[in-house]
Amino acid sequence: MQTLTFTIPIKPVTKKNHSNIVTLKTGRTILLPSKAYIAFEKEVCKFIKSEFGTKFTPIDTPINVKAIYYQDSNRRADLCNYHAALHDALVKAKLIQDDNFKIIASTDGSKVLVDKHNPRVEVEITKLEEN
Repeated sequence: MQTLTFTIPIKPVTKKNHSNIVTLKTGRTILLPSKAYIAFEKEVCKFIKSEFGTKFTPIDTPINVKAIYYQDSNRRADLCNYHAALHDALVKAKLIQDDNFKIIASTDGSKVLVDKHNPRVEVEITKLEEN
């Protein structure tokens, strides 16, 4: 793999906003992702499976994940929250082994833009030289 380029035809969402706080019977509270994020993650997994199949070996070497997030409105957006959602979904889809700094070494070139009629996430994964 030198470069993987694909477009996820799904409106980008963040993982942090609108999370649910749940109190367990033990009295302990936990934070659960929002319904919007759960749906996003499910759609990303389905998309990755259809694009790369199930026999794809997860990427476990240093990579740059460039992502251009096209949201459907001009609302304020936090790039790092979009990254967290996408990276976690790519791990869940088993495209990458983990989203730690040893694998996702950079996100150079990423940005947020607006396309009211076609929200999506354009992703370019490039292998980096190992040091």
